[in-house]
Amino acid sequence: MPNTPTTSATASTSEHVRSFSPFKFLAPYERRDKAVFFGRDEEIEVLYKMVFQTKLLLVYGQSGTGKTSLIQCGLANKFKRTDWFELFVRRKHNLNDALRQQIKASAKTPISDDLTLPEMVESLFLDFYRPVYLIFDQFEELFILGTPEEQQQFIDDLAALHRSDVQCTVILVMREEYIAELYDFEKAIPSLFDKRLRVERMSNTNVREVITCTCEHFGISLDPQEATVDAIVNSVSEGRAGVHLPYLQMYLDRMWQVSTIQA
Repeated sequence: MPNTPTTSATASTSEHVRSFSPFKFLAPYERRDKAVFFGRDEEIEVLYKMVFQTKLLLVYGQSGTGKTSLIQCGLANKFKRTDWFELFVRRKHNLNDALRQQIKASAKTPISDDLTLPEMVESLFLDFYRPVYLIFDQFEELFILGTPEEQQQFIDDLAALHRSDVQCTVILVMREEYIAELYDFEKAIPSLFDKRLRVERMSNTNVREVITCTCEHFGISLDPQEATVDAIVNSVSEGRAGVHLPYLQMYLDRMWQVSTIQA
């Protein structure tokens, strides 16, 4: 992480603002963070249009590009609560077991273990009458940690779900260096790569928007503003065209902590 430059960030005198750090540090943005999620308007619109064009969407990019936040906050807030039923799935010990456990835990009607995945999802849909969105975050964990048997079962289940008439959209979110591992998936689902979104590193212009708008929202003054914002961008970008977002979040949180101590 780059060093903090000698710039000043003066916090508001509001005790409510001073009582906690307004910056996310390393946590992803969620639906509740809509008011402070900046810099991704274009990607949100593209993603929102795509989910209506396919039953299987691939979202990928380098580590630190904010893929999880884009979906959990950006995409989620494009829907009304009654328009989608989302399940965010992580592998844990086994992706197939984690998926079934999450479906069963979310259902109103008890779901039998002997049902197929399409039957389970259909039962969930009938409980809520909302299209189901299965979002597999950090999907590369299946290839890093999963056995060949676990991978093959998931491929078979996903292919069966894709062929079914169940109102369900699957979103696979992964680091781009694992794209080549999807070869067996493409054999089972030839349309796998038809709809995909590569999440780029945030541009320096959009990073300026994130810094300025977030500080305005929380009543934080940057003095002098333009020079301070430029210094932050130059520091976290280290001369590159895009910014590694975890660096930005840690940097802003550090500036907040230092400014509140000095105040």
